[in-house]
Amino acid sequence: MKKNIALAVLAEHQDFADAEPLVDVTGMSSPRVCALLNALVRRMDADECYLEVGTWQGLTLLSAALGNFGRTCIGCDKFRLWGRYTGWGLTARRALGRNIGRYSGRTADILFYAMSSQRLFAERRISSPVGVYFYDGDHSYQGTHDNLVAAAPFLSERSVVLVDDWNDPVIRAGAVDGLCDAGLRVLWKRELPGDHSRAAWWNGLAVFFVEKGPSAARLDRRPWPLAC
Repeated sequence: MKKNIALAVLAEHQDFADAEPLVDVTGMSSPRVCALLNALVRRMDADECYLEVGTWQGLTLLSAALGNFGRTCIGCDKFRLWGRYTGWGLTARRALGRNIGRYSGRTADILFYAMSSQRLFAERRISSPVGVYFYDGDHSYQGTHDNLVAAAPFLSERSVVLVDDWNDPVIRAGAVDGLCDAGLRVLWKRELPGDHSRAAWWNGLAVFFVEKGPSAARLDRRPWPLAC
């Protein structure tokens, strides 16, 4: 990926202010988030893939994949048994399978791994460079940090990284430190506000256009905006 496709699609679609749901799937996101993911997948380079950690029943994964034929979208979720919103993992896993089946033939190629992201990265299940990485997994500082660091080797030389639930200061801190420790240089970023409504970016979303490289500058640990 040479160009900042996130900047381009947000400008072209006026921040997706009039977005409508793309798929009929229960989930914890908004039409604006889903529409942004779909547009990013469409604009990826041909040899790149989309990676999503934390899928639950597939709302964002299927939205990203819808209509994007010839692309590959990879999802990963360990389906934990307990959790305030995403517990009862077996039920969610079955719902995801049904939802993927319902949209069969209408989406990009979907590869789903029912496992921890740690195992996904350790077993090197990703064979194509990741052009768009959407992180919505373990909502802790360490989980956010570690999943950005672990994903970095699989990213394209330049890629779009999105971190969900940006309203949470713990996730913000984990993301900032994770990008820094991964050696990813932030070339551009947007903080999109959310209030859990359909009209906003759900619980907040951060979008980064990043570049890999050993000389990546350290990110300032102060509150947003960040210095690169």
